[in-house]
Amino acid sequence: MKLFASFCISFLILFSLNVNAKKPPKKFLKDDYIFKGGQNIKWPYKTGLWGQMVTHERIHQNPWALRYNNSLTEDYTLRFEIRQGDCGEGDCDRTSKKFIGRTEVGFFDPPGSDTIKGHLGEYWYQWSIYIDSESDAPVSWGDFITIGQFKMWLEHEKLTRHLLTNENIDEFNETCPELSFSFDWRKSGIEIGRTGVIDCIGSSHVIIPKKEAQGNWHNFLLNINWTDQDDGKIKLWLNEKLIYEHNGKTITKIVKNKNNRLMGPAFKFGTYSQGENGNQIVFYRNFKAYKNCENFKIYNCSNLINQTAKKLIKGNSDPDNGTLNVGTYETNEDPEKRKRIIKTLINKITKNIMKKSNSSKNDIENWVKEEIEKLNWDKDLDKGSDRKKLRDKLTKTGIKKFK
Repeated sequence: MKLFASFCISFLILFSLNVNAKKPPKKFLKDDYIFKGGQNIKWPYKTGLWGQMVTHERIHQNPWALRYNNSLTEDYTLRFEIRQGDCGEGDCDRTSKKFIGRTEVGFFDPPGSDTIKGHLGEYWYQWSIYIDSESDAPVSWGDFITIGQFKMWLEHEKLTRHLLTNENIDEFNETCPELSFSFDWRKSGIEIGRTGVIDCIGSSHVIIPKKEAQGNWHNFLLNINWTDQDDGKIKLWLNEKLIYEHNGKTITKIVKNKNNRLMGPAFKFGTYSQGENGNQIVFYRNFKAYKNCENFKIYNCSNLINQTAKKLIKGNSDPDNGTLNVGTYETNEDPEKRKRIIKTLINKITKNIMKKSNSSKNDIENWVKEEIEKLNWDKDLDKGSDRKKLRDKLTKTGIKKFK
C-alpha cells in the first residue's frame, strides 16, 4: 500500500501545477451561494477540447449541491454533495424510483466545428475522482449513483431508438437511454457500463471493488473513437493501468439534429442518485480533453498504448507491490449480477404492460416473475439480444393477457 500511496501523492503533485490559473469568482466561494441550472461555473483551469463547464438543468437547489473546495489539494476541486431526498425541478416528479436527484455539471457543447454538437471521432479524456469516506454507499442492487456518463442527447435518442426497440420514448427516455460509456457507484463498487448502443439492456464491469471505492483518488485516462462504424474503440486506464478495452461501434447511429448538426455524446459528472442511497460527497479535478495522448505531456504514451487489459478475478492482488490490481471481468457470471439484471428486466416488462392495462401492478409483476422463472439463464437470458427478444415477447403477451 505504501507504493500505491506514494504513486498517488506524486500523481497529485504533478497535476497541481496549474500555472497562471485564475481564481473562481468570489461569489462562487461563499458558503450560501446556489448554482442555478444551466449556469457556466467559470472553471479556472484549462480543459482543452472539453471547453466550458455548465451545471445540469436539474441540479438540486441547495447551497451544498456544488462547491469549490481546496481541502484535499492545493488547487481547487469541485465538491458535489447530495443528501437523501435532494432533487431539482423535473427530477422530483419522476416515479421510476422512490428517490431521484442530482448535482451534476457537464461539458454540454464543447468547442469544435459548428456542424457537430458534442464530440465525434477520436478523443483522449482525463479526470480524477475522490469519494469521501463518510459517504453512504449503495446497499441495494437496484439502487445506484452515476458519477460520470457520456450520454447522447434526447433528440438523438428519439431519432434512433426505433433501431433497438419498438417501445415509445417517454419524457425522460427511461425505456432505452443511450449511455455510450458510464461510471456508476453500486453495491459491488464502481462499475463501467454501456447501454443503448447495441441493445437496450447493455453490459457492465466492476473496475473498483467497493472496499477501494472510497477514500482514494482514482485517476482516469480514456481513449475513445466516437463512431457508428466497426472501427470504434474504447480504452480505459485507471492510475495508468489499462483495465478495459472494447472494439466496435460506440454510437448507435450518427444523425443530425434540427439545426443540421451531427450529434455526439456529452460528458456529465457529479452525483446522480437513483434510489435510497443516503448522502454522498464526491470531489473531481484534472479535467482535460485532447485529440491525442501526447498533448497531455505527462504520460509515457507509447507505454500506455502498448498495454493489454488483463481479465482478472474480483479482488485479485498485484504481485509486484501487493496493492489491489483492478481489472475487468464478466459480471454476468456473478449470481448477484444475474439477480440485478433479472430484476431490471421484470421492472421494465411490468412497466411496459401497465402502460396498456388497468390491471394492478402486483398482478402484472407476479405474472412476469412466473414467466421468467420458467426460463434457463444460459439458454434464454445470458445475451443482451436474448433479453431484448424476451422483453418484447413478454410485453406483447402481457398486454393481451391484461388488456
